[in-house]
Amino acid sequence: MKNLTILLFLILCSCSVEDQVGKPYQGWHPGEMDIHHIYTGRGEANFFIFPDATTMLIDAGDHDPAYEDFPYMTKPMPDKSRRSGEWIARYIERTNPNKTKVDYLMASHFHSDHTGSINSNAAMTSGRNPDYKLVGMAEVGEWIQFGTSFDRGYPNYNYPNIVNDAHTQNYLAFIKHHVEHHGLKQEEFKVGKLNQISLKNKPEKYNNLFSIRNLAANGEIWNREDNTTTRYYDLNPMNIEGRQNENTKSIALRIDYGTFSYYTGGDLTGSVKDANGNSINLEAKTGEACGQVDVCKSNHHSYLDSMHEGFLEAIKAKHYVNCTWDLQHSQPKIFQRVLSKSDCLIFHQYLWPEQMAKHEGEEWTKKVIEQGHIVVKAYDKGRKYKVYILSAENEEMIVKAIYGPYDSNQ
Repeated sequence: MKNLTILLFLILCSCSVEDQVGKPYQGWHPGEMDIHHIYTGRGEANFFIFPDATTMLIDAGDHDPAYEDFPYMTKPMPDKSRRSGEWIARYIERTNPNKTKVDYLMASHFHSDHTGSINSNAAMTSGRNPDYKLVGMAEVGEWIQFGTSFDRGYPNYNYPNIVNDAHTQNYLAFIKHHVEHHGLKQEEFKVGKLNQISLKNKPEKYNNLFSIRNLAANGEIWNREDNTTTRYYDLNPMNIEGRQNENTKSIALRIDYGTFSYYTGGDLTGSVKDANGNSINLEAKTGEACGQVDVCKSNHHSYLDSMHEGFLEAIKAKHYVNCTWDLQHSQPKIFQRVLSKSDCLIFHQYLWPEQMAKHEGEEWTKKVIEQGHIVVKAYDKGRKYKVYILSAENEEMIVKAIYGPYDSNQ
């Protein structure tokens, strides 16, 4: 009788953590990997909880110059009572098993929709030498303590050109203050390195299952065939001397947990010249380095210059996640291109109702799932995963839809 009681208790406990549509999201549990694509309508922010509770935040954008709507900006959520950095910090505190401590902070590249714009009425710090505006990552840092930071520029911030724009200087002032006063450690991102970003809590339990490969940064891309890297900016002097596209320098990663795999690459798009002056598409080269994955975060918000055929043919993802803050990030042409390459779903944070009405009945609209925070959960040692849509209208974390379970690539 006692054993039966224990068995029933375990069954009830197991059932109690099952997520249900219309109920609050139950969150992360040991052995799971949660990838939160946080929607604020003001930039990109992605929060990772690895199987042993190691955590990482990639980007925390605030791209609203006057903190007022302009015609192409998507709806801010939950509302305008707080800036995006504070909304992101509060989201992390709700979902993070370590509350206000996050192991890794990464800036995928130096654009304000990923790090924060100073062209705003945000508050300025006082007495921090130098002071900086509390936008994006800097604002998140008022509530969240980070362990190690990565970006594409450290330690010299001079390749492939000198980084000196005002938005990045604001980000660097934030980093400097947290290094000097809050124990933050900066580390150079090494392209091609396996597990430079590593598990912190129980690595011995998951090391045979979990890995992160540094694929690209600054136009340097890992070569899967021979485990070398190529610095594409160095192939032609024109690449250094001419106008440079910041997106080409984005950091890209491949994350594996068991048979589950995930790609993220900031806004990685654009081309450089080879020695003969021919164009080399860096997005396609990064796709070749990554290889096939289950879930792919779309490059450059699926804007018109992204998600080229060469990249899609290499990635072959079963699902795509698109982070949005601008109407121009909702491109039917790109959706159609992605869907033409595989029988997949595209999870899109926000589509304007007018746009959906305009394209009602078109085939792609049946495969684009929209509106809210998007959470990818890999579990069962990475053998399976689900995708959740969570309400972004408030902080209740209500599950709007659940997709899956799906079997990970074998």
